[in-house]
Amino acid sequence: MADSLQQVVSIVNAMPSISLDEIKALSLLDRLDVKFILHEQQLIQILERLRDRYRVLEINGVRPGRYYTTYFDTPDFFLFHSHHNGLRVRHKVRWRWYIDSQLVFLEVKEKNNRERTIKTRTILSEPITRLVDAPPGWMPPSLTVDPAHLQPVVWNRFRRMTLADFERQERITVDIGIEFGREDQVIPMPGLVIIEVKQRKFSLSSPIGRELHRLHLTPTHISKYCVSMAMLYPELRHNRFKPILRRLSTLCKGFIR
Repeated sequence: MADSLQQVVSIVNAMPSISLDEIKALSLLDRLDVKFILHEQQLIQILERLRDRYRVLEINGVRPGRYYTTYFDTPDFFLFHSHHNGLRVRHKVRWRWYIDSQLVFLEVKEKNNRERTIKTRTILSEPITRLVDAPPGWMPPSLTVDPAHLQPVVWNRFRRMTLADFERQERITVDIGIEFGREDQVIPMPGLVIIEVKQRKFSLSSPIGRELHRLHLTPTHISKYCVSMAMLYPELRHNRFKPILRRLSTLCKGFIR
């Protein structure tokens, strides 16, 4: 593990913990999500100043947790194109393996025309490659594609720390050690950190919001799914994502703005 990543883990391990049962009260399945991208060295600065302000999720004695995700799309990449073309209502379909809690969920994330994120999830007994094998009732009514046409297209893996503040009804995810992949092809993203602030009503007056502002970090539209699709299927039209791809390329070379 790189030195800066190890330093992040050391700080997180010293923070007060919260259990999976406790954090369920902050599931925020209907919420506003605001994302930020930064370098591990910047994250260290933030965590050093916030180590007593948030509790961190711990599962089976592990923090940060390990995640493995596979995304699905149609053969003509309808879901990817709906994001690239900026449709007001768009979806991501994935299963996510929460390795440390030994749970697998089939999840659908819908971004609606009010820019709110609504997530539905169905528990799976194991990862699957065909969504026709999923339990009945997993599709929300707003998703109109034929599940028989959905197939695995890209995957990612990362480590995630989840921070909780019940007073402000705020949940924050911090993803580190990120890798994107397609079948056996792997693209590592060294140094990259993605912070996502999840709130019912958006406000950056919280402790982490003030720290992000102090470092002149501004909200960024980034989707692991869209970025990995653009990287791993370069033949697809991805003009909309070229600016964020350039930022990621610079950041992963160690540049801190």
